[in-house]
Amino acid sequence: MGIMVTLVLRWRDFPLGELLHLGRIGWVLVPMLVGAAGNLINDYFDVREDRINKPERALVGRTVKRRVVVGTHWGFTAAALVWSAWLSSATESLWPLLLAAVFSVVLYLYSPVLKGRGPWGNISISLCVAGLVAWGGLAAGFGMSPDQARSLWVLAGILGWLNFLREWVKDIQDLEGDRAAHHHTMAMRLTAIQNRMGLSAGCLLGLGLVLAWLIMLGSPSWLLGLHGALGVTCLWCAWRGNARSLSAWMKVWMGGLFGGLL
Repeated sequence: MGIMVTLVLRWRDFPLGELLHLGRIGWVLVPMLVGAAGNLINDYFDVREDRINKPERALVGRTVKRRVVVGTHWGFTAAALVWSAWLSSATESLWPLLLAAVFSVVLYLYSPVLKGRGPWGNISISLCVAGLVAWGGLAAGFGMSPDQARSLWVLAGILGWLNFLREWVKDIQDLEGDRAAHHHTMAMRLTAIQNRMGLSAGCLLGLGLVLAWLIMLGSPSWLLGLHGALGVTCLWCAWRGNARSLSAWMKVWMGGLFGGLL
């Protein structure tokens, strides 16, 4: 998360030397704190399904006490909100505090409320991921040209879409644990064929969006070829119904998006 925001800041010509200031480094650390807090509380709520889906990584209640997880979650959340309040004061705008608060609430509600409501859990997490791009772009200031603003919001939309697909794939991988926890995820509500066809269509759409965005940026042909290969690989994994490989390649593809910013 910190690397994603830093690359967006660099792309939008934010003076990275300012991040050496104890307050301004919050532009990078606040999203990291919010994300860490969200992961902690997600592990707290998902103890039952994690012991089924990934028993070797289910540490809450075993290696780490539950009260430690909850306390750390609230500590990270409080630090993020205080830091974002300072950023709001420094920029004379409420949006850093509001975004940090919205992200914190959404991530807190994800496991106990949103995850079991079909696609809504996937959408909420994907909006938070897309919000990282918005956070970095807004942190760089409002002096962007129309073309710069358009490319920024297109990147946010593409990243959100690819993350939505990856959340869908993760739900397919976690079907057994989610069923035991009575989560009614989108993957659970669809048949195996519907999941496979839907993910294939989603990868194809994502490939078209990524290539269009890179062309908009005037990216070199090698970068177009790289993303073309990544998109086709994800499409092939989706078509074959190989959820584990698709999840891994989706992460590579999403990370590769930031190559277009360098």
